[in-house]
Amino acid sequence: MALDVRTESAGDGRVVVRVRGYVDLETEERLGQELTTALSRSGVTEVTVDLAEVPFLDSSGVRVLLDGRSTALARGAALAVRDPQPVVDRVLRITGVAELLGLPPDGDGLGARIAPA
Repeated sequence: MALDVRTESAGDGRVVVRVRGYVDLETEERLGQELTTALSRSGVTEVTVDLAEVPFLDSSGVRVLLDGRSTALARGAALAVRDPQPVVDRVLRITGVAELLGLPPDGDGLGARIAPA
């Protein structure tokens, strides 16, 4: 699945990076470039990565989000994700980065559950 990434200004130094598609080894470079560009904008203080249309994210996707967070912190900004689909939420929780990326704590520590088939 091709990756589509769009960045929109949300005013007051905030931008939203909307991601659609799989974030994996084949597409993570595109997301990384977009995050770098968003964080390079003058006056940016906060970048929100909207994952509502991301059905799959692998370890390379986790890495690019953490790299984006590191870049944001180095520039005095914040980076957080929002609205991950259940599978993506689970990946972020299993890898221990959900709270680093601004997601609320999970009550049982296990992340989103996938119903058995």
